Amino acid sequence: MNIQQILEEKEIVPVFQPIVSLENGDILGYEICSHLNDKPITKYFERAEEFEKIWKLEKLCRKSIIKKVKQIGLKKKVFININPDIIFDEDFYQGYTLKLLEKFSLEPNQIIYEITENCSQKNEETLSRLIEHYKSQGFRIALDNVGTAYSGLERICILNPDFIKIDMQIIRNIEKDSLKQSMVKSLTHFSNETGINLVAVGVESANELDFLLSLGVQYAQGYYIGYPAEFPGKVTAESYARIIINQKNNEQVNKKNEKKLIKSAETEKKEKTKDAASNFNFLEQKNETNSRKIEELAFEGVTIFPDMGVPELMNFFTANKECNFVSVIDLNFNILGVMTHSVLSELLGGRFGFGLNYRKTVKDIMITDFFSVDSKESVEDVASKAMKRDEKNLYEPIVVLKNNHYFGIVTIKNLLDTIVSVEVQEKTLEITRKNKLLQNQQRIQERDMKMAELVQKSFYTSKAPCQNNWKSSFVFKPMASVSGDLYDFYFDADKNFVGAGLFDVSGHGVASGLIGILSKYLAEKIFTQNITKPLNKVIQLFSETLAKEKGSVENYLTGVFLRFKEDFIEYVNAGHTDVLYKNIKSGKTEVLGDKDGKFRGMFLGMEGLPSDGCSTVSLKVQSGDFIVLYTDCLLESRNINGDDFRLERLKNVLDNSNAKNPKEMIAEILTQFNQFTKGVPLRDDLTIIVLQYSDSK
Repeated sequence: MNIQQILEEKEIVPVFQPIVSLENGDILGYEICSHLNDKPITKYFERAEEFEKIWKLEKLCRKSIIKKVKQIGLKKKVFININPDIIFDEDFYQGYTLKLLEKFSLEPNQIIYEITENCSQKNEETLSRLIEHYKSQGFRIALDNVGTAYSGLERICILNPDFIKIDMQIIRNIEKDSLKQSMVKSLTHFSNETGINLVAVGVESANELDFLLSLGVQYAQGYYIGYPAEFPGKVTAESYARIIINQKNNEQVNKKNEKKLIKSAETEKKEKTKDAASNFNFLEQKNETNSRKIEELAFEGVTIFPDMGVPELMNFFTANKECNFVSVIDLNFNILGVMTHSVLSELLGGRFGFGLNYRKTVKDIMITDFFSVDSKESVEDVASKAMKRDEKNLYEPIVVLKNNHYFGIVTIKNLLDTIVSVEVQEKTLEITRKNKLLQNQQRIQERDMKMAELVQKSFYTSKAPCQNNWKSSFVFKPMASVSGDLYDFYFDADKNFVGAGLFDVSGHGVASGLIGILSKYLAEKIFTQNITKPLNKVIQLFSETLAKEKGSVENYLTGVFLRFKEDFIEYVNAGHTDVLYKNIKSGKTEVLGDKDGKFRGMFLGMEGLPSDGCSTVSLKVQSGDFIVLYTDCLLESRNINGDDFRLERLKNVLDNSNAKNPKEMIAEILTQFNQFTKGVPLRDDLTIIVLQYSDSK
C-alpha cells in the first residue's frame, strides 16, 4: 500500500498499551500507537518523508487517536508518538492538535507527546522552540528511547521533558547486566532529584519487573504489564500482584522508629537462652484456659514470589539490613517456603557456592521444612511447640496460617514478651494498632483537609430513615477524610420519606468535597420543590442549576434519583452505576431499566452536554423487595489477582442472601466485598444504600 492510498482510505487503527505505576499498580495512562493492517505504521513514515507527506500522515494519525479517545471516554493520560521532523515539512502548521482537542472537548493536559530520542538533530534549536510551544499550550513532553542513539543528559537538559522513557534494549535482561543496572540506577536518581517521571519500556518478564521495582523506577510498560489492544485494558494479574506485594513489603521495611523486623538468630540466641528456658518452664505450669490467639501477635512480614532470582533476593537483603527473613507465597497466598539471610549467605559462600546457586530462583533454594501454626492457636500452645524445635532453628520466626493461607509471622521476641507480661503486651499492641491506623490515614492525606471534613460531616446525615412503608440502611466509607460520594434521603412537606439520591463527584480532595456539599444542597432543594414533576425533568433541572452555580470548577457528577410513593417507585440515572432490584418472591436480582441502557443520561453539571438524555424508569414493588444503590468503588475494587468485584458477583450475593432487612443485607454485601479485596487497599470512596418496601402499616 502506498502513502497516497493510506491518506485516502484512512484505515488507521489506534492501539492502546497501559503504562502502570510501580508504586501502587494504578494505570497512569496509555501509549497509543497507530496500526495499519495489524502492524505499526512506523515504516510508512519513512516513505512519507521521501514523498514530503510526513505532516499529512502525522495529522491522520493524531486525528484517529484523539477521536477514539473521545469516543470511549478515556480519562487517563494519553501518550502519542510524534516525529519532530514534521516541523521541516512545508505543509506543517502549529495549533492543529489544540483545535482538534477543542473540537472533541478534550484538555491538552491529558496529552503527552513522545519525542523519539533518535530523531534528527539537524535543528536542535527549532525542536526546542517547538517543545516550548507545546508546553505553553498545556501539553506535556516525554523523551522516548533514552539510552540509545542521540540520547544523553545534554539533550534531556535542553528539552526538559516531563517524562523520560528508557529504551527497551536497556530493560531487556537487566537483572543479568550490571552495566544496564548502573545506567537505570543513575536515571532513577536523576529522576528523583529533578522531578522528571521515569518510565521503563518493554518489560517482558517477571525478573525484569522485580528488578525495576527494587530500583524504585516510577512507571513501566511492556508485554508483561499489558499487551497492546484496540481498547484500553487492565494490567496483567501477574504484574499487578507483584507491584502490590512490593508496595506492602516497602511499607514493612520503611516503618519509622521501629526495631528490626527480624533479629539474627545467633545474636538473639546469646541474649535469650536463659530467659527462654525459665519462661517456658513457667508456661508449662500455667493452667489458664482463656489465652490469647497467636494471630493477635502476627504482622504481615516480607513476602516474595518463588520465581524471584537469587541475585534479586540477595540485593534485597543487602539493601534492607533490618530484614533477615522472607516468606515465599504464590498468587493465592499459599505458603511455599521461607528463606533467611544467613542461609542464603551460606549457599552463596564457599569455593563453589556462588557459581552453583547464582542463576537459580528462590523456588530452587527455599526452605520447605519450616514451622507454621494456625492463627487460632493460643500463644501458650505455639510457644510450647516452638521450644521443641532444634537449636539451629529455635529462634527463627513462626509462620502463621489462616484458613491454610499465609497470614503473617511472629518473632520469638514478641512471643517471649507476651509471656513475661500479658497485660502490658495487650495494651501495647492496642496502642500500636491505633498508631498504625493513624499513620496510614496521615500518609493518604496529601493536603490539610480537616476543615472540609468537618463541614462535610455536618451536612451528611448519619441515620437512615425507616418510615412510610420504606426501611433503609447505608454504609459510607471515604477513602480519605473528605469524600467525593454524596448521598441523601428526601422528605415532603409533611415529613414523609419519599426518595433518595446517590451521586459521585469526579476527582478527590477538597475540591470534590466542596462540590459534593453544594450538590447536596441543590439536589435536596430541587427534588423536594418539584415533587410532582416528572423525575427526568427534576434531574435535568438539577444538572442545569449545578452547572450554573459551580461556575468554572471542572468537577462533574454522576448519580441517581429514586422517588417512591407506597409500592410505586420512579428512578433516573445520569451516567452512574446500575441500581439493582431483588424480587423477594422469585429470589432473583436484576438491573433496573432497559438492558440496552438507553434510559441512562449524561454527566451532571457540565455545560455543553445535552441534559435531557435521562428517561424515567418505573416499577411496582412487592412487600419485602430490596432496592440497592452503590458507587463504582464496589464493582471496580480489585483483589490481589487483579480481578474486579463486578456486577455479576454482586448480583450473586443478593440472590443468595437470606437477609430480612436492609441492615442485614448491607452486612452480607460488606462481608463478601471485604473477603474478596483482602490485602488490597481501598482506592475510592465506597457508599452503599439498601432500601426495602413493606406493606405493613
